[in-house]
Amino acid sequence: MKKIILSLSIAASLFASDKLLSQKELNDVLKASFIYPKLSKDLKKGIVKVRGVFKDGFYIINIKTPRGAGNIYITKDKKYTILGNVINNKNGQPLRANFPVNKNIVQNGVIFTFGKGDKEIYLITDPECPFCRMMEKETKANLEKNYKVHVILFPLSFHKHAKDMTYYILAGKTDEEKAKRLRETLSGSDKWKNYHPTKEEKAKFDKILNNSKKAVEELGARGTPSVYDKNFNQINWGNLVPKGKK
Repeated sequence: MKKIILSLSIAASLFASDKLLSQKELNDVLKASFIYPKLSKDLKKGIVKVRGVFKDGFYIINIKTPRGAGNIYITKDKKYTILGNVINNKNGQPLRANFPVNKNIVQNGVIFTFGKGDKEIYLITDPECPFCRMMEKETKANLEKNYKVHVILFPLSFHKHAKDMTYYILAGKTDEEKAKRLRETLSGSDKWKNYHPTKEEKAKFDKILNNSKKAVEELGARGTPSVYDKNFNQINWGNLVPKGKK
């Protein structure tokens, strides 16, 4: 019985959130960074929100602004601020913090679900993103068979047709139809060009996409595609490629 309890405790710890910095610690770390003067006024007004952890020798600070969210890294001695990713030399993966995630915000941003498997994942995707298209090609059969995929559509502003493609997908009447339209679009279909939403439909779809944007920010996604397990831990989509295809 003790072994079972110990195993469960270890399993739970793998998905636990990292310990957040206290407000005092967070203030001390931020004030050491060159970006603090640029944030201080909006921080006081509550327009910008921050949280942070200390992990593997770095302070990882998550910054949420009205324009989006992202992480910065500050070295232990507080001498340097790193804008971008810190990469682990052993596994090539970026250093991530397991910030607490509001489950309701994420689930409210899910637009549809597909797949017949028992394993659940959350997928943030942009129908015009070339890397999302690569993922679709490499993982399609595996996801459909072995996973239940909760899709969060996130059309990136610098992709010219992503919003129109997304409107076409959102116009599907059922989850099945939306999933079909997503797969077709990711595979290069031009059917989306024949769909012309009304002003009212666009307004309706934009409200849905606003919830998706909030989910993306809550998860701290830095781009597309981004994949998370049922506990909202980010996973490498390459791990979803069938072994024979790697």
